[in-house]
Amino acid sequence: MEQGSHSHWEFGLQLGFGQYYGDVSDKSYFKKLGSESRFSGLVLARRHFNDRYAIGAQIQSSGLYSLKENFSNGSPANFEFSARVFEAGIHAYLNFSNLFWGAKARKVTVYGTLGIGFISWNGSLKDSQTQNVIFENGSNIAGLSYKTSGAVIPATLGLSYALNDQLSIDFNGSIHTVLSDDLDFYADGFKNDILVFTHLGLSYHLNAGRSKRTKIPTKSANAVPLSFVDYDNVKSKQPESKPAQLPVIELEMAKETPKTFEFRVQILAVSKPMHDVKSYFSGVTFEYPIVVAIQKGLYRYSTGSFSNFSDASSYAEQMKRRGIHDAFVVAYRNNQRIPITSEMKQ
Repeated sequence: MEQGSHSHWEFGLQLGFGQYYGDVSDKSYFKKLGSESRFSGLVLARRHFNDRYAIGAQIQSSGLYSLKENFSNGSPANFEFSARVFEAGIHAYLNFSNLFWGAKARKVTVYGTLGIGFISWNGSLKDSQTQNVIFENGSNIAGLSYKTSGAVIPATLGLSYALNDQLSIDFNGSIHTVLSDDLDFYADGFKNDILVFTHLGLSYHLNAGRSKRTKIPTKSANAVPLSFVDYDNVKSKQPESKPAQLPVIELEMAKETPKTFEFRVQILAVSKPMHDVKSYFSGVTFEYPIVVAIQKGLYRYSTGSFSNFSDASSYAEQMKRRGIHDAFVVAYRNNQRIPITSEMKQ
């Protein structure tokens, strides 16, 4: 199930490797694997405000290593750069899956982050043949002065795989643009030094799906039942009148205000059935039963039964304020969803 459906905290630990790209580098990502990759690790904390947006902070440390064997004109360079960097910053998080394809219960989520931070480094530039130090942190050479820290802009694209309501595995790649050309102690065309990180980690989602769940006695008058109605079978086997297996709330509404159609508020549509839909909407109060209609391979979950559009629209807005941002009004006649016309809204 997708993590972060509602407001909650996320804490993560990620491990992987870092690579350096800049003036002292002449290899691509895959050629750097192994020989020019160094261990990297980070910890993060992230506050999810809804199923799309979050703000977080991270602390990261990594080693860097790179060789530059030749200059662009073919002459030997014989540069060897190594360093250890420490970075701290904040970032904005965006859930692309929920943004572009709607909030659903999904195992795999595509996300991205963009942030700003502070980075410091301690490194050295050597002759790769003689191992003589050309320059390093703390060197005192007349006319030479290099910064040892600066601002950095990290951007990340990742995949999150949900193991359960609380745990997820994250795989991501990030590009960190250092707003300085002093990281490698050498200037030769690159105005900014670039760091690339590849990480695999584990995240724990606090209060996501369980801790806020409301315990409702099964026999209480305020209980919210979950009814399953296969509308494809109803259409082929039942007469035009309302079938007896409709939820109790619908029968009661029919007695009070008999209509040829009714309005409901749809809260979720998924391709597979959910065994405990109430846990997906943890912390959300429902005044009506949740029913599911199976139509064209989709499980459409809705709640409420209203005789006029205004009441249904008000309840949809109420659901949105409670955190179900994709809630909207739908209409049903004889248990089949129908388009909403202007006459029906009167």
